[in-house]
Amino acid sequence: MNYNLAKDVIQLLEQFDSENTNSQYTSDIEGFKTWVQHQQNKKTPAQKNIVWEGRENGRSPESVISTLLVHMNRYAKTYSKSAIAGSEFSTQEEFIYLITLKSFGNMTKTELIKKNIQDKPVGNLIINRLIKQNWVKQSDY
Repeated sequence: MNYNLAKDVIQLLEQFDSENTNSQYTSDIEGFKTWVQHQQNKKTPAQKNIVWEGRENGRSPESVISTLLVHMNRYAKTYSKSAIAGSEFSTQEEFIYLITLKSFGNMTKTELIKKNIQDKPVGNLIINRLIKQNWVKQSDY
């Protein structure tokens, strides 16, 4: 058995006990594991090892994430146009609205528009196209 490892673990437990006086971490194995992870993160900051385009010019990680999200949206639109080409769908939103209804069941127009994070006028146009195609039915509750 590796007794040095056992000694190291005991020393870590002693350090955990002495540093956790304000009970920031629970006094069980889960709290200890969280504390060890936080200690490790202090030693090696994650951002220090990551390289991204423009970082040397002061570009922030948030800026990179924002740009990537915009690019993902554009790719999704391009791919969805290809996927619905030749079908009766006019836009990807029509398809997404149908998926939402299939997944969540009947709902009001407003609920459907909110679920799809759409402006109300645009959402109403989409719903009206779906009604016109007889893909959904409108009913009064």
